[in-house]
Amino acid sequence: MKKRLWQLVVPVAAVILTLVIYGITTREKDDEPDVVRVEKGVFEVVVTGMGELEALESTDIMIPEVLRTNEVRIRQITITDIVKEGTMVKKGDYVATLDPADVEERMRSAEDALELYRNNLENARIDSSLALSSARDEIRQARDLVTDREIKLEQSIYESAAVQRQAQIALETAQRSLEQKLRNYDQLRRRYRMQVERIEENLADQQEYMDKLIQLKRDLIIRAPANGLVVYARDGRNEKIKVGSRVNRWSARIAMLPNLSTLQAIAYVKEIDIAKIRPGLSVRVSIDAFPEDQFSGVVTRVANIGQEVQGEFYNAFKVEIKVDPSGKELLPGMTTTNNIVVESIRDAVMVPRLAVFKDSLLGDFVYKREGLNLVKQQIKTNGENDLYYMIHSGLKPGDKVMMKEPVKKDRLAVHHLEE
Repeated sequence: MKKRLWQLVVPVAAVILTLVIYGITTREKDDEPDVVRVEKGVFEVVVTGMGELEALESTDIMIPEVLRTNEVRIRQITITDIVKEGTMVKKGDYVATLDPADVEERMRSAEDALELYRNNLENARIDSSLALSSARDEIRQARDLVTDREIKLEQSIYESAAVQRQAQIALETAQRSLEQKLRNYDQLRRRYRMQVERIEENLADQQEYMDKLIQLKRDLIIRAPANGLVVYARDGRNEKIKVGSRVNRWSARIAMLPNLSTLQAIAYVKEIDIAKIRPGLSVRVSIDAFPEDQFSGVVTRVANIGQEVQGEFYNAFKVEIKVDPSGKELLPGMTTTNNIVVESIRDAVMVPRLAVFKDSLLGDFVYKREGLNLVKQQIKTNGENDLYYMIHSGLKPGDKVMMKEPVKKDRLAVHHLEE
């Protein structure tokens, strides 16, 4: 009887052992990869935009006003020194220095031009004095000649009619000559007056230009227009101002003194997603300076016109977001990742993004627990956000999936979606 019992037990034990060994080879130990359950809940459709914090209200620190016009004909100027970003300053405190080289070069040229105009003015006045003096001498001589001809005409009354006629003609000729010289003198005087006035105007303009250069040289030492925290501005290439940066009338801002109570996040959303964004949407804001914290926000404004993103090949729209600082000391310029919640879907089947893998043949799939076994389960998704995929088919709530690829992944069975 015992012999027959052993004959029955041994084959059964062999079968059980075979099944156990098979189960071990086709599944992973529970303590190797993380196991998560497929959930059913509220799925948030999220649009992500990168950006930074900036203040709604701020006082700009600008290049000197004369450089913001074309009056001194300096197109751009270099920053040679600037206080560290984040420095607290009071009104009138030093902020930056602009390179005086171009200004000094123009001052030298302006001084040479001033000297030339002064010499030209002096020469014009001398020429005018000499020419007008000579013209007045000619007028005196012409008047003397008229007087002489008048006397001769009076004396000719005792002469023949022919002599009297010649005396009359001589007087008239002398009178016409005097009138011509008087007209010439007036024209000459006006011409020299205009010439002198033109040189005087040029001299005055050049002196005004020189005065602006002198004042500009003083103003190259940039001082704070108000109390505040110094935050560097960005240039035309969207790079922060630094020593060596060149500023001009089109990019005239050197730094800002922001009102820290008006900070907001600025996000840039791709053109393809902007139609989903509207004021009032909630936002999850991550700030690089506080990697372990998450801040809440709300969209306050969406730009109507897109702009090219520097260094990228797409257009983006500017989105303004009011951020709750949650007691943290937030500063302008801090980099942000802004996850804008555009839709919330109830009773959605969700799985963590880390649990979804991709294959050229299967497409999206997960490593799913089926009892003691582990299989590759093909899935179909119909949405995603920064944390989850929303499942259309292939999984149901409560299913267990792996967050990591198993070691023996190539030996697993594959379950395809039903057609």
